[in-house]
Amino acid sequence: MKFVLKNLFRRKLRTLFSVLGVGVGVSIMVALFSISDDLISQISVAFETQRGDLTVVQATAEELESDVPMTYVETLLAIEGVKTVSPTIAALLRTERDFDDRPAILYYGITENNPIVAHMEMLEGERPSDADPTGVVFGWKAYEVLKSKMGDKVPKVGAELNFMDIVTSDGFKEVFGKPDNWEEMTDYGRKMWALMRLTRELGVHPDAIKEESPESFEKRTGKKAPPVRPNNMMGMPMDDDQYAKWLKANHNYDYDPADPMKSYQMRLQLRTRGICRTGIMLQDASVFFPLGIAQLIKGKHQRTETVKQRVDGKLKEVQVEVQPSCTALFITVDDTGLNKEQREALVVKVRDEINNKVDALRAIKSADILQRHKEVEFFEKFGMVISLIAALAGAIGILNTMTLTVYERTREIGLLLAVGWSRMRVLSNVMLEGLALSILGGLAGVAFGYLEVQAARSWFGLDGLSGDLNITRSLHALALAFGIGFLATLYPAIRAALMTPIEALRHE
Repeated sequence: MKFVLKNLFRRKLRTLFSVLGVGVGVSIMVALFSISDDLISQISVAFETQRGDLTVVQATAEELESDVPMTYVETLLAIEGVKTVSPTIAALLRTERDFDDRPAILYYGITENNPIVAHMEMLEGERPSDADPTGVVFGWKAYEVLKSKMGDKVPKVGAELNFMDIVTSDGFKEVFGKPDNWEEMTDYGRKMWALMRLTRELGVHPDAIKEESPESFEKRTGKKAPPVRPNNMMGMPMDDDQYAKWLKANHNYDYDPADPMKSYQMRLQLRTRGICRTGIMLQDASVFFPLGIAQLIKGKHQRTETVKQRVDGKLKEVQVEVQPSCTALFITVDDTGLNKEQREALVVKVRDEINNKVDALRAIKSADILQRHKEVEFFEKFGMVISLIAALAGAIGILNTMTLTVYERTREIGLLLAVGWSRMRVLSNVMLEGLALSILGGLAGVAFGYLEVQAARSWFGLDGLSGDLNITRSLHALALAFGIGFLATLYPAIRAALMTPIEALRHE
């Protein structure tokens, strides 16, 4: 072995480049699979532990487009073996520019018994509670983005969270878009423009941006409500100054927009309840609303709508009562006293009963949902292909190095054969040199791969990655490096062993 190491370090530069050639290929494999495994693991954990045992959606739709009436909560709770049913909304609020790293804000509507809540590590404030129907919890990453956009005006934990202050703030003008004459618009004009954009283009239901009703005002303040805001001559609701003058002149009411006890408030009242970490990158960049708030934003709240229907052959406007709904129901079974096999059997039994008896719904084991997404399999195969290409490049580098080494040392090999070295000994020494290069390159590649993962976390904002070295993938990479060294060295080693002493010694 000492002879092998001496030969390697006799040509230091060539050895270094050979090690780097293998190391780069191995590092790509380690980094790619560490990142992909980490991401897939996070998604798997989210589906397996943060959605209960079963996910129930509309039978004819996927989750984000699903619409499940809340009346089914009681229906599912009546099924034997069901412990909890958690109505959930998962939806996107579209944006003009990127919020974090996508042109949309992912938000959830949850209740306090939602499995996600149990996995929230509160960095500040408190977890969601049904007793606080206005309290909003931010994923830590979403709150960091909010802070970067609003600066000192960011809503602190425990403080009122004014939705309009956010979407009209300077930092969010680019995120949500703005008209060319934004700087010339009044505050009320900006508010009205933002409201219309939110409802017409970005997916917020119109009811979410309305002022509270007179009944709500009186219940909140204990005072008689002022007349509702009329339209101006342009057919638009009066701005605050016009409304205050109109109320003073016609009803002798002192309207002060800054005083919540004298003015109407938006129906969508919010408060920053807390900041959490879930360990799932997607959720850490999300916003968690109470279910009722998310229903209002998404348009899944209870309301009366006027629709046109054909009655007696004529189109007439008819009042229709729309029942509240959600996008999915997460079910947890009652596993008291059950072992793992019995629990699994109960989950399957409940799933089959829902699918057989409730035609409008489709129940899926939460742990199986990920298998339905072919993108995950594609992601894994893509990483494998890139890694194999990188490994092939390393193999060619070793093959080239060892072939040149055998060629340059032809006379030396002939001399060794002449003084009594066996062909097997020559073969094993050349093979050992190649394997040593491969193993050194593999160890260097594992170290480089770990550094690449840390660089991805720091430079590309992938803070949600664990950053831990994937031991399994590292061992796979070392095994690959060993295989590369064996295959790439096989030809030059055999060529060296088959030389005759006379031919080798004549070589110039």
